[in-house]
Amino acid sequence: MQYILFTAAGLKLAIPASRVKAVHEQLNIQDVAGTVSWFLGLGVANGRILPVTDFGAFAGRTSCSGRVLELAPEVAIAALQVDEVPGFSDAQPVDVPASEKPVDMQGENLYLMGKSLSSKVGEHLMFDIDALVQSSAFNNIKGRIS
Repeated sequence: MQYILFTAAGLKLAIPASRVKAVHEQLNIQDVAGTVSWFLGLGVANGRILPVTDFGAFAGRTSCSGRVLELAPEVAIAALQVDEVPGFSDAQPVDVPASEKPVDMQGENLYLMGKSLSSKVGEHLMFDIDALVQSSAFNNIKGRIS
């Protein structure tokens, strides 16, 4: 299996390449009033409307300002703005012992799988994209009224 490697808000993460439809260099995104701050808005990719989330801000970290990962349609009609996409890896993920899990990489919106893979560009933690898109935190974009 091939994995796409990406960085977001200081995290090095990986997901199965089959879960990503496209990587966009730039995407014009229109704000949507009344939504949470981490929801960037709607973009248009290949003639289709695409909701875009700032992955770093969603995870409670710094905002991302790089490429946009458009998820495969069977995963969700959604996209994540990340910082960089350094490449792909064919390496197989291995379990990360609990004693080696960095404290700063824990959080309810990170959906880490407890596995990592090594590549030429470093160690990347496996990210559970399916758990993310199924979570109520990700799907509830309605902002608070001030």
